[in-house]
Amino acid sequence: MKYFISLLLILASTAFSQESVVLTGTVQDASTKERLASANLRVLGTSQGTVANADGVYRLILWPGKRAIIVSSIGYKPDTLHVILTTDEARNVALTPSEIILPEVVVSSEDPAIEIIRRAIANKRKWIERLKNYEMDAFTRQVLKRDTSIASITESFTKGYWQQGDTLREIIKQKRQTENIKSEFNFASVGRIVNFNDHEVRFIGYLFVGPTAVDALEYYDYKLLRTRASFGKEIYEIKMIPRTRTTPLFEGIINIAGDSYALMGVDVRPNEAFSLPFVKEKALRYRQQFGLYESSYWMPADIRIDVSAKISVMGISIPPIGFTQTSVITNYTINTTIPDSIFKKPRLTVDSVAVIKFDSTFWQANTALPLTLEEQQAYKTLDSTQTLDVQFRRGGFSIGFGVGDNKSFSLLKNLDVSFNRVEGFHLGGKVVLDSLNALAEARAGFAYGFSDKRTKYNFGATLFTSPQRKLGFGADVYRIVDYRPDAGYYGALYNSITSLSVRNDYRDYYEAEGWRAFVTFKPSNKHQGELSFISEDHSSVLQNSDFSLFARSRSYRINPPINDGRLRGLRLNVRIGEDPLPFEIVRRNSIEIHTEYSNKNIGSDFSFNRIWATGTLTVPTFSRSLLFPQALTLRLSAGTSDGDVPAQRLFDLESASSNYAPFGVMRAMDVKEFNGTSFIALNLEHNFRSLPFLALGIPFLYENNIELILHGSFAQSWSKPQYSITPTIQPNASVLTNSIRTTSGWYSEIGFGFSRIFDLLRADFTWRLSEPGNFRFTLGIANLF
Repeated sequence: MKYFISLLLILASTAFSQESVVLTGTVQDASTKERLASANLRVLGTSQGTVANADGVYRLILWPGKRAIIVSSIGYKPDTLHVILTTDEARNVALTPSEIILPEVVVSSEDPAIEIIRRAIANKRKWIERLKNYEMDAFTRQVLKRDTSIASITESFTKGYWQQGDTLREIIKQKRQTENIKSEFNFASVGRIVNFNDHEVRFIGYLFVGPTAVDALEYYDYKLLRTRASFGKEIYEIKMIPRTRTTPLFEGIINIAGDSYALMGVDVRPNEAFSLPFVKEKALRYRQQFGLYESSYWMPADIRIDVSAKISVMGISIPPIGFTQTSVITNYTINTTIPDSIFKKPRLTVDSVAVIKFDSTFWQANTALPLTLEEQQAYKTLDSTQTLDVQFRRGGFSIGFGVGDNKSFSLLKNLDVSFNRVEGFHLGGKVVLDSLNALAEARAGFAYGFSDKRTKYNFGATLFTSPQRKLGFGADVYRIVDYRPDAGYYGALYNSITSLSVRNDYRDYYEAEGWRAFVTFKPSNKHQGELSFISEDHSSVLQNSDFSLFARSRSYRINPPINDGRLRGLRLNVRIGEDPLPFEIVRRNSIEIHTEYSNKNIGSDFSFNRIWATGTLTVPTFSRSLLFPQALTLRLSAGTSDGDVPAQRLFDLESASSNYAPFGVMRAMDVKEFNGTSFIALNLEHNFRSLPFLALGIPFLYENNIELILHGSFAQSWSKPQYSITPTIQPNASVLTNSIRTTSGWYSEIGFGFSRIFDLLRADFTWRLSEPGNFRFTLGIANLF
């Protein structure tokens, strides 16, 4: 069937190409002979037309017969090209600069542009409110450049639909691309038609104040540059100048029609409030021309976006990127009947015919925007070996420090290497087999501690009820060196580094030997959990290593003993929210709940209940027009327990470790300074982004996306008087104590920080308000988005 459809398309396109004719040529300045890029051509009495390319070359596919084609370009007198077409024809057009009308000199403190903008604001509703919907045809070409050379080209013909209260829906009818791009990665489309007549103009995630917004005069200064005559009307050329750096605004030139006070054209750039992560030395230009349809509606005839940027992260850089998008929009049908089913589709869909086969005859017959000489050469020379990852290989000091081939990386993944003060060097291997069968996962690990001279092992498997792995049943048997539960801010790698370098081991350890059986469930990406039954023999372990590479004069914290015995019970862990990303580079709202129940009636040596929960919430506060608005982030953690809680199940207040402090810890608190059988902790911070530095006019800071953060933390821990935790002390353990040390009232600290230093780092300055008061400097990883 697909071959039959392809054959019909070829026959139809061939028939069309035989009956239609092609009008080509150039548009240039009549006096200077300079080619006029993006000159507008429209067939009189229709919505059919095109624009010239960057070389001033145009191409129109027309039916034979007599035609009148209006050729226009902002700043030039329009001309009408009269042709009688029977065969393909070439016609060049020379446009004369339009006359500049000298206004009557009136002495006034107000620029004439201000009154023009007032009228534009007052008059735009006359036609915008009558625009209910439209259909249109569009051709889009996207060109990606590496330095100054073309890296790829993607093109498409789309059918677009728009209605009030919705966004543009596009269906790709045909597409093509250079050979180094796979068809499925060709996303060329209009994407979004920016209406500069709107009060708020959404562009690349930012919400800009429109040139004719109701409150535009509060945000922009306007200056009338000149008045030209075009189409028998006055055209006002106005310069718009942002009044502030802290609000997303445009700066550049707008053209307003003298009779309707509608926008005829824009040539603008965003102001300093526009910034993107990791983008240095950026430049963005947005140009658009509008045409009058049905004597009432000023609709976009084209969209031209030019971007150049240099991307660098911590010295890792890629060659400068250039990107251009040109969209030619024609064949408007305004206020028509559009099926509701169209607006139930995604914003961009691909017609099944478009993916069957590339149709060269279609492109020959329908090209709306001629290729430039450089683009023609790119189609000839870019082959499948010149993929984007090859062309944009990173540069900078990091070149040559990659991981290596995939086999080497797999080997590293199977190593189990760490260091702590109990085991010393922990060396072993681990393997997870999760791709042999969609319904099963097997895992195994074996390691040896060179200081405690003990072997550790872990063997387990999980069986899933479906390939989607939404529900699974599993079991593990193990002997490991475990540690008192914490929030997981510091992993084994970081803890090994701080132990070896400065003798700071954040965790408190004990040995656990036994088994567990569990049920895991993940009904969606935002809901997951695990219910398990554990049976473990817990025993205290000693500090067996005093090794350190550097801090020879320091001593490790004593590893405290626990309550030895068998712990049997139920655990339930539930998370609502997406999985956290490493280092929380993207904050995600979530709630986590952890409960544990143990009772002597099921063979446990302990009877207790334990529950703790933590919730994270980020709320945009000010400047919501920004891509990343200022935001307040809160994290509330709390836990409580009752019964004969063993020492290994105490709650510890989380603190900084070796001057590294992620969000959620007490930055000015010492490691394991406070604990208890219950606790509550609140961390909050407000990220002001780069707005303070924009307001103060400090380019070095806002151009490098440096952010200002204010933060504070409050916590309290306590223990019920009737609880008496007496850990088992091994005979050869000296001065081992495990007394509960709770906070005396509320612990509190406040401070400020700077984020995105060298793109990825964060530095905080924190004052501890609780006794003993102190000042602490810490580093962290920046929250990037």
